[in-house]
Amino acid sequence: MRRFFYYLLMVLLLSGCATTKTAQEGTQADPRKEAMKVFAQSIRQGMYALDHKDDVKAAEEFIQAFRQLRTADEDDRAIMSDAADQLKKVVEISGFEYAKKESFSLLMLYLDMLKAYTDNDARTLQSMALTFKTTYQDVQQKTAEEKQKHLEELGTEITQKREEIQKSSEPALLEAYPSIYVVKKGDTLPSIAARHEIYNDSFMWPLIYKANRDQIKDPKVLYAGQDLKVPRDMTTEEIIEARREAGAPEPEKIPKDAYIPKGKKK
Repeated sequence: MRRFFYYLLMVLLLSGCATTKTAQEGTQADPRKEAMKVFAQSIRQGMYALDHKDDVKAAEEFIQAFRQLRTADEDDRAIMSDAADQLKKVVEISGFEYAKKESFSLLMLYLDMLKAYTDNDARTLQSMALTFKTTYQDVQQKTAEEKQKHLEELGTEITQKREEIQKSSEPALLEAYPSIYVVKKGDTLPSIAARHEIYNDSFMWPLIYKANRDQIKDPKVLYAGQDLKVPRDMTTEEIIEARREAGAPEPEKIPKDAYIPKGKKK
């Protein structure tokens, strides 16, 4: 029995040394190497417990040892999982269309991280993860800016067309409100709903949330560059219900300056 555990220890230590980079002088300790130290110590204590016929203690030490091996790999998997989620968000906000250079840089960085992960190079992976986070934020910001610029250009075209038909159109048709809002850094659903051109009432945010459930999983979590649909054709009852869900003190008393579709009574 003891001989089996000695063989197991040698195999695992050799495999650990083969996949762990040696830390250079003056650099931060490799987390994998530190995990292997704890692993080896637990194995030694487990063998000592076996020598003294303490099977329970031995089992506890061996479990602790293998837990150390899993911990190092789980940290790296978490890094790659987060990076994959962020890359998916870039695709969802059309980052490759509005921020091509930044988005492709992010993709190439992800591929480099994948190589480091495959090579079990934890230090390089963690370093690149910090760069990935910064680049991801740049992509979000650039995408939001370019989308906003595009919407403003469309708005200018609409204004010009509206002026052309102004004399022959009904006043109600000339009142324009955006049906799409591009999320900016720091935005929340209440702050968006409170904007003058949206609803001018922060308590109406559930209307936006319900219209965008396909891309908003948590109403408290938005990310820059998202295209949010802004409902415009809702009833007064729906507005009151939204205000009630948002916790408005008196949901039935819709503010005088709040947005209400033409033809709907307060």
